[in-house]
Amino acid sequence: MGKPAGVQIRRWFFFLVALLVATNGGVLVGSWMVERSVTDAVERARPVVEVTGEIRAEILAAQREMFRYLAEFADDVTPALQHLDRLSEQVARARALPGARAMEADLDAMDTDVRRYRKVLELLPETTGGTRDWARIQEYGATAVRLGAEVGRRAEKIASEALSTIRRQGKAAVRVARWARWAAVGTLGVSLITVFALARWWRRFQDLILGL
Repeated sequence: MGKPAGVQIRRWFFFLVALLVATNGGVLVGSWMVERSVTDAVERARPVVEVTGEIRAEILAAQREMFRYLAEFADDVTPALQHLDRLSEQVARARALPGARAMEADLDAMDTDVRRYRKVLELLPETTGGTRDWARIQEYGATAVRLGAEVGRRAEKIASEALSTIRRQGKAAVRVARWARWAAVGTLGVSLITVFALARWWRRFQDLILGL
């Protein structure tokens, strides 16, 4: 024998209220997860992109100053060395960022290339004193260009990986949002069924009252 209509209505009513609360809670949690996922990714990646941009700017400036010296537009290699000093500071800054362990190998290689670049710059004045040793100048210049390009390439790689992290987190956030949307649609469907059930039991309850 079925339960009285009033009991059924009360049960379905509480079920509907719980369903609506669960839906709202699920939407809030999903929204929070999406926001946190994207925000965390951006907060981690933004400093990496900034510091690698500074590294690329400093290595290009060092290259420019080296060529100015070789073209005899500068008296010494001090300006180029100063750019390398600032570049080393940016590499140290990158090491202090959250998630630096993932780019440790590239930063170590970058440090090595910068030290070798500095050594090349320090040797250049020896080739330009008195009669210029053009063969040695060409060799040192080519080495410096190669090392500078390698530093720039590694900085670009680190920045690209940081941006890839943002894209991955964005895709994950989209998946969470899609899941939350379909959950909300499913809950809406169940809510409608519950409302129809409540209407049915309410009619039965009215018939029972009127029949007394």
